[in-house]
Amino acid sequence: MLKFLMIPLLLIGLAACAGGNRFVLLEEEDGSTGAITVRNEAGSRTVSEAGTVTQVASAQAAPSEPEAISQEEIDKTWGATLQANPLKPRSFLIYFITGTDILTEQSRRQLPDILDSIKEYPAPEVAIIGHTDTVGSAARNAQLARDRAAAIRDVLIGEGLDRNLIEVDSHGESNLLVATPNDTDEPRNRRVEVTVR
Repeated sequence: MLKFLMIPLLLIGLAACAGGNRFVLLEEEDGSTGAITVRNEAGSRTVSEAGTVTQVASAQAAPSEPEAISQEEIDKTWGATLQANPLKPRSFLIYFITGTDILTEQSRRQLPDILDSIKEYPAPEVAIIGHTDTVGSAARNAQLARDRAAAIRDVLIGEGLDRNLIEVDSHGESNLLVATPNDTDEPRNRRVEVTVR
């Protein structure tokens, strides 16, 4: 996902007072930088270095040559917008004892981290997807994966999360984390993926 700032169309009147629209490329949280291309009738410009800006004065003017912009100006101009950005989704993998919907001891200890993460979101949505290894029939594994996802859903509801904020699904043995032949007991495939957004 590329992270950049753009003056919304809703604020075009304000942007016009400042001399047009500005497009700023920011560094990702992991330090990487993508690129953006700003294009209009008069031309285009690619910005590929973090902390640089291109400006467009009007539809008849090509985007300007990218130039550096200070962090202070970014904070002053777009600080409130950056603070309002939604939290990125977080994912957790938790594992189960063979043939059951009972968590391994290590995964049971991970539940408080999941619950704490959910509390960070002002309006959380939680997706829970159950999986199995390839031991047993596909139909049995589909039901077991559903039971595993439901077990985690019930834990979250027991901790006060609204049932309507939780989506439960089963992939059974059809989406293996570790590719294995049929009837293979693989602990990493006996899992539930919890995504909080």
